[in-house]
Amino acid sequence: MKRNRYDESFKSEAVKLALSSEVSYTEMARDLGINYKTLCNWIKQTMTKPKPNNPKTSTEQSKTPSKQDYQALERHNRALQKELDLRKREIEFLKKASAYFASLKQ
Repeated sequence: MKRNRYDESFKSEAVKLALSSEVSYTEMARDLGINYKTLCNWIKQTMTKPKPNNPKTSTEQSKTPSKQDYQALERHNRALQKELDLRKREIEFLKKASAYFASLKQ
C-alpha cells in the first residue's frame, strides 16, 4: 500500500494552524484532510526538534513557536480586538454627541 506523502511546507503550515487555532486537533485534521494521528505526529516532531547549538545557525533558522506562544498571542489579539471595538463605539458616541450639540447652536 502506498503511503500518502506531504511536503514539508504543508506539514509546517498544518502544525502552525493547529497550534494557533482554537479548534481541536481532530477538527483541524479533518478540515485539512489528514489523519488525526498524522497531525499529532507532525506536532510532536516539531515540538521535539533539537535546538541548534550554533548561535549563528539559530538566528538564521526560523524558530517554530510553541503552542503556549500561539495561545498567548491569541489572547493578546482578542484583548486588542475588544479594545478596538470599545474605541469604535466611543467614536460613534462622540460623533452623535457632537452632531446633537451642533444642532443646539443653530
